[in-house]
Amino acid sequence: MATTIEIAQLKQEFGTFLGKNENDILKALTQPTESMKFMTTVKQNEDFRAAQATIAALVQGFQKGWTPKGTPTFTPLIITHKRHKFDVEIYPDEIYGSWLGFLADESKTRAEWPITKYILYKVLLEQIAQDRELSLIGKGSYAAVVDGTAQVTGLSMNGFLTVLKAAHASGTSKMNFAQKNVAITVSNAFDQVEKFADSITGPYKNIPMNIFCSPENFVFYVRKKRDVYGANVDYGTFGNSVIDGTKLTLQPLPSMIGSDILFATPKANFIRLLKLNEGASKPFIEKLW
Repeated sequence: MATTIEIAQLKQEFGTFLGKNENDILKALTQPTESMKFMTTVKQNEDFRAAQATIAALVQGFQKGWTPKGTPTFTPLIITHKRHKFDVEIYPDEIYGSWLGFLADESKTRAEWPITKYILYKVLLEQIAQDRELSLIGKGSYAAVVDGTAQVTGLSMNGFLTVLKAAHASGTSKMNFAQKNVAITVSNAFDQVEKFADSITGPYKNIPMNIFCSPENFVFYVRKKRDVYGANVDYGTFGNSVIDGTKLTLQPLPSMIGSDILFATPKANFIRLLKLNEGASKPFIEKLW
């Protein structure tokens, strides 16, 4: 005889599971992805506002009279909060016929089966973490939602790559850009990374920082470095990502897959904005039929 799962039973089990594991679930929803681990997390409920302050050189030769020089300039920077959600339809009978069989213990009641834990942790939360890393934090490109239509993943916020491209295109950004439209290949990766490192000047020259890149270009760099210097007695270990003669380290990010952008900034400038409530609301299940 065929066995079925009633949506009411599933809803009851979800409610019980969520109630017992709410803190762990909320933490899983907002824990830093691989790229976010290199950012500085700022918790506040308002948009993040900062300003870049600059002033021209001030020191001059002494004289008795008042001869002021230099005017401070403040350039505002705003990072806006964006809200995201996930809505998933679950058909209990289809679930049972596919993968629930190995989770079901016929000696126990359905309320004791681990279906909800599997759905949340192995299906929903893993996919959400992948979406955040691969589609949002780096490559996200904000577009307003259309009422009644599920939005394509990746359009609910601007990622840092999108912000960098917009700043470069504006022509008025205070960011420093080394060069543009250079495709990185296995043959030129080593030179391109060192050129980028050399373009970092002024007070940032002596600050230990990461140069962020795509995983593909990281592989190009370390392999070219191995091919050029691998026979030297002081070469070190394969995969060494320290840029020689600098305090910079090449760091691949999964969120940059497919991108030829190289960028560096002190960690204090690389902001991850999070709500004071850790940025997540308790998930719930509704009976739709």
